[in-house]
Amino acid sequence: RFSAQVWILDAPGLVACIISGAMASLTKLKSLVVMSAAVATTTAGRSLLRWRTAASASGASAFVSAGAGADTASIAQRHLRAAGPTDGRQSGATLAASQAQASLAATICAPLLAGAALGAVGRALAARRRPPLQQRVARVATKAEGDAEAGSEAEVPTGPPSDISAIDFRVGQIVSCQQHPDSDKLLVEMIDVGEGEPRQICSGISAYYAPEAIVGKRVVIVANLKERKIGGTPSNGMVLCASKGDAEERQLALVEPPAGAALGERVVIELEGQVHGEPEAPNKVEKKKLYLKVCGDFKTNAEGVVCYKTSPFNTTAGPCTAKSILDGIVS
Repeated sequence: RFSAQVWILDAPGLVACIISGAMASLTKLKSLVVMSAAVATTTAGRSLLRWRTAASASGASAFVSAGAGADTASIAQRHLRAAGPTDGRQSGATLAASQAQASLAATICAPLLAGAALGAVGRALAARRRPPLQQRVARVATKAEGDAEAGSEAEVPTGPPSDISAIDFRVGQIVSCQQHPDSDKLLVEMIDVGEGEPRQICSGISAYYAPEAIVGKRVVIVANLKERKIGGTPSNGMVLCASKGDAEERQLALVEPPAGAALGERVVIELEGQVHGEPEAPNKVEKKKLYLKVCGDFKTNAEGVVCYKTSPFNTTAGPCTAKSILDGIVS
């Protein structure tokens, strides 16, 4: 009857212990809250059970001391002898309390173990259905890396640097222009190529353009030619022009970048099987005659797009053009 009282008295604690044991196997954080509830419930049950045990023992002692019938006293004495030998310090109440604690410990441990077993089974079944989170994350990351590598390999060309990439073509804008002081054929332009200060370049285009007509025009320059004097005036680069025809029938037009290209942007010419490398220093361009090596293949196509062989001069905003000169030469 005493064991039944413990189980009935601590029924909420038993349920809480079972749930706590199961959740302890499945989770790590929620089980702390449930375990706290189980401990609180079982502690309340333990206190109430001790009070009932002490009250019962106290009532039995008072009943014997008051001179109850000989049969009742002898029943109480036989009950104490059946509990085992004593040294005079252990009373019936102490023995009952020890039995209550042992039964209460079993009451707590058994459902906790049962709940832990249920939780372990549930966790094992869940693990069989899907791989661990780390494996899923690693699988997704590996796939993403593979896709990125595949995309990089598809977008980035490989091979030796092209000869044309040794030349530095840049987008510029003419900010001022005047007639050369010593030559009727030359114009002296100040061109902004995004370097902070404009470059001074001399061009033999006086027969085709008045100085004021080209101020504000966007152009493409060769930026890594060695600075030299033309007609006694320093010139640091060359303006690209497209032309067609000979002598009096010759037509000429400035090569123009698209409107969206930034000043100072490098013009790129892509060739199959080669990469567009870094430009060479002006001294090396002159010494190795790198510009002369490629300039014979500059031209415009049937749409007026400037090309090296068949590859267009490209910017991030589109190709460079000389739309009035179709199938011409560029120099």
